[in-house]
Amino acid sequence: MLNGSSTTSVQMLRRSAERRLPSVPRRGFAAPGGAGGVAGNKITGVVRFYKKVGVKDVEENGNVHYAVTLDGKTVKTPMRSPLQLPSKSMAAAVAHEWDAQGERIKPALMPMMTLASTALDLTKNSSKTELINEMLHYLHSDTVCYQVTADQQEKLAVLQQKKWDPLRKWFTEQFKGELDVSHGSIGRLTHDDEIVNSIREALEQRSEFELVPLRAITKECKSLITAWALFKRHITASEAMEISRVEEEFQIGRWGLVEGGHDLDRVNCRVNLSSASFFLWLHQNQH
Repeated sequence: MLNGSSTTSVQMLRRSAERRLPSVPRRGFAAPGGAGGVAGNKITGVVRFYKKVGVKDVEENGNVHYAVTLDGKTVKTPMRSPLQLPSKSMAAAVAHEWDAQGERIKPALMPMMTLASTALDLTKNSSKTELINEMLHYLHSDTVCYQVTADQQEKLAVLQQKKWDPLRKWFTEQFKGELDVSHGSIGRLTHDDEIVNSIREALEQRSEFELVPLRAITKECKSLITAWALFKRHITASEAMEISRVEEEFQIGRWGLVEGGHDLDRVNCRVNLSSASFFLWLHQNQH
């Protein structure tokens, strides 16, 4: 039985799954240092060292990219790659985060920069295959495929069905095949090979600038199904948050909100999902 003082079955599953998951690091980032703008150490808490933030066009092999600059020097990633992005609007979004910094630099307030530098460093730090495998691990412990039974929590069961059933139906229509849905059990899910192979093929066709935010959404929601729905604009970032937090919000409604805990979780979830969703939108609508 579920209760307010004990860990719920779904939460237990999530923690167990996360311990088993191979983790592809999500990079921090560094500041440009020295005359050449070479990336230095991580800069959390460093006093703001620049005045002017800009975006400049960079042409290489006939392709135009857009570099973010601080006092004219190109920002570099932790792996010392120039921060050159595929669209001017994406570069402008990252530049705005740098420009909005106060007296001291706070990377936690720069989610777009984190996503951009992670995408650029992906080929040096890990591979697309590793990233895809990580997301597919989540599919086999996907939040929206674990439903409590009516004898455990009738009201929660009804709420989960309302939020999750339509999403699973949409997903199976996209990829053809059956999803394994667990009712009251916390065992590993066994989806049809057809649907797993189909989603793998779809992920393999995505670029680093799509896979990195997709991975961020998948990890935040503990659900590749939810992440793909947001990627395809079948749902909004706010709806993804509601879907991923069905059980948490139900328990808050039942037992009350813990200030400094639940409220911060909500804020972090909203920031992570909104920034990743916006990053995807900028990539999908390049101009």
